[in-house]
Amino acid sequence: MSDPDLKQPLSERQKRFVEEYLVDLNATQAALRAGYSPKSVKQNTNRTLKNPLVQAAIEHAKAARSQRLQVDADYVLKGAVELFERCMQRSPVADADGEYKFQHTGAGKALEIIGRHVSVQAFKEKVEMSIENELVDRLMRGRKRLKNK
Repeated sequence: MSDPDLKQPLSERQKRFVEEYLVDLNATQAALRAGYSPKSVKQNTNRTLKNPLVQAAIEHAKAARSQRLQVDADYVLKGAVELFERCMQRSPVADADGEYKFQHTGAGKALEIIGRHVSVQAFKEKVEMSIENELVDRLMRGRKRLKNK
């Protein structure tokens, strides 16, 4: 059984929304730039983003843009590594005064991007253990309450 909405083309406003959304990935601003009413922009944005046709159009447009620009995960990761290296002064970068300075903000952000890309989960095991321990503690307290009744 097929969804009848999937056979309908995007409206002109929806097409414009998709184009505007790709500018900054800000759905509210995209809706405003596409001509949606400022008074009901939140409701229209939610409804538009949930529309399967709009979702498909956004994904298609992103894929086309990535292919056109040859931007993929390798490109992003290489750029993040290069940024991290420069921020850490492994590749010296001079400021306006010709001095080399550690760029902690850029280094931190680049390292975060790299970590997400390679799925660094250094603390995952500890987090799971603390959740499990809390759950066991709650269960034990519940048992004690039942026994005392």
